[in-house]
Amino acid sequence: MHPPEAVRPPVSQPGPPLSNAELWGLAERICASPHFNRSSRLRELLRFLCRRAWDDGVEEIKEHEIGVAVFERGPQFDSSHDTLVRVQASQLRKRLERYFAEEGADERYVLEIPRGSYAPIVTARGGVVLAEETIAVPAPSPGRPWIIPVLATLCLALAATCVWLILRPVRPPVSDPSVQLFWNTFAANGRENYVVLADSAIAAVQDALRRPIGLDEYVRRSYEKDLDRQPVSPEYRNLVRYLMARRYTSLADVLVVRQIAQSRLLDPARTAVVYARDHNVRAFQAGNNILIGSQRAIPWVHLFDERMDFHISDRPADFNLEQDAASSRRRVENRRPKAGEPTVFESDPRGPEGSEGFSLIAYLPNLSGTGNTLILAGTDMSGTEAAGTLLTTERFLADLLGRLPRGPRGAVPHFEVLLKTRQVENTNHGFRIAALHIH
Repeated sequence: MHPPEAVRPPVSQPGPPLSNAELWGLAERICASPHFNRSSRLRELLRFLCRRAWDDGVEEIKEHEIGVAVFERGPQFDSSHDTLVRVQASQLRKRLERYFAEEGADERYVLEIPRGSYAPIVTARGGVVLAEETIAVPAPSPGRPWIIPVLATLCLALAATCVWLILRPVRPPVSDPSVQLFWNTFAANGRENYVVLADSAIAAVQDALRRPIGLDEYVRRSYEKDLDRQPVSPEYRNLVRYLMARRYTSLADVLVVRQIAQSRLLDPARTAVVYARDHNVRAFQAGNNILIGSQRAIPWVHLFDERMDFHISDRPADFNLEQDAASSRRRVENRRPKAGEPTVFESDPRGPEGSEGFSLIAYLPNLSGTGNTLILAGTDMSGTEAAGTLLTTERFLADLLGRLPRGPRGAVPHFEVLLKTRQVENTNHGFRIAALHIH
């Protein structure tokens, strides 16, 4: 119960100040709205920020305390390396804007989380304009002068590519029946959608350690201590730590996200793009998740190991910085083979029409059975891109759905499909269905 007599001054002029009870009444109406009732995390975040500002009188709410109190990060939580709080705060701001533009359009007062702050501000309609967010960029660490120009050049090239991808003409909303059917089935429950990008840096760390990193180790980041025990030069160790402190993903992930966004397949108000390192297990219990990458770059895939029939196999020799992926055979385990199927699918790195690889699409229930999980993985970048192409292209998806039975009201059942891909100079040159299992 929030005491009605307590009056705080978080209301900007014009308009009279609101009592604590009136402030909380506004907050609870927001939390009970359709924009928030399916997202417990955003409700918890909003209530925590309001409680700290209105009940505790805190003027500056720290990112660290939010991570620990709301998102159950440990005391060692480092917000400079973990962007979870900033990502969720951005989603909260978008959801608040939509509430006051739609269901809350008749509210006399508007609650906002100003950019650059986590303290909620309530303004009367037509009140003051809030300041824009400023982001402090940390200075680069000394000691490796040669690497800064190299990484800067790479970042500029990637930035230019991303800008080009974003500015290319956007297609109108997709009207292809098979594509609509699949994505409407995926998001039919109205829950939060999370597009999870691969952690390319952790893939490099595994090569440095010459072993895989499990999910628990990934979440706790205990692998960082193991890195200190590796017989490598200090310069190399510092380079790996440099990568670990940043968030790199692959171009294939960017292309897949663009395919999904360009076709407007998911509701933007209920969709967040998150980095694998910033995600958490609760999202796999409550929401719909799209994981773009295999377990090597997204260890969260291990949550679904027991449910999956196909597994991209990483042998000990594959964890090696000197490994030439383009000339090595890639293997996919078939743990529950159908009649006539092999227990292991193996690629030919030097096929007559280009090198071969595999692409895996796993469409499964989430951990609680209340939502859906979609895993798009490839043995190489072109394999991941092929998975995204199949799920956003009418003729490919129509062929796949034609092989599946239909559930109630024509819904698409859960399934796994393994594609054999062909690439020339790291560019996808086609794929075919190698195996299809229905769950």
